[in-house]
Amino acid sequence: MPLLWSIEVKAFVKGEILELIFWSGLLIMANQKLLNLASWLPRSRANGPGTRMVLWVQGCPFRCSSCQNSDYLQFKLNQVVTVDRVWEVFAQQPDLAGMSFSGGEPFAQAVALGELAMRVQGMGKTIVCWSGYGLEQLEGGDIVGAREFLQHIDLLIDGLFVESLAGNEVLRGSKNQRLHFLSGHISEEDLVDIPRQEFVVNDESITYTGFPVDL
Repeated sequence: MPLLWSIEVKAFVKGEILELIFWSGLLIMANQKLLNLASWLPRSRANGPGTRMVLWVQGCPFRCSSCQNSDYLQFKLNQVVTVDRVWEVFAQQPDLAGMSFSGGEPFAQAVALGELAMRVQGMGKTIVCWSGYGLEQLEGGDIVGAREFLQHIDLLIDGLFVESLAGNEVLRGSKNQRLHFLSGHISEEDLVDIPRQEFVVNDESITYTGFPVDL
């Protein structure tokens, strides 16, 4: 069954009440594609090769036991931003290797993320994306925008987190999850010197990102 859902909502953005429409997993406003983010980091070393911007989307259809991002599971409005705005912030950091998408479930916002990923790749940068769906499901055509989004992903990490299979594999929380090198622009040889865990400190907060360490 296609991933289709529609709900009309209102949100405050820059002090204004905006009418937003969720349609087929796409959040739209005045013909602009919007992203509903749970969190983001402008720079991280733990979410793919090199230093990368990371977006965590809000909302996930899965409920993996011991998910470390449980606050990101509910489909609700959180940080609503335009694709254009995220692109502007990324473009101001030319030393970044690329962008990584996590969540939540990125393929619940495949249309907007697909456009953003296309722009990132257009700069010669790479895209890393996690998904609870298997690659075969994403290629099947039932998830809106998934096939097009896949065309702009360099490394896909697929599969649900399974607590009983937890391990220390690079960029994965459990041993069932798979690495798919889709473009040739990222290879297994690039996945070195990636910290398992990372703490990002600034004047306002300390942010943890990465994966649990299985002792």
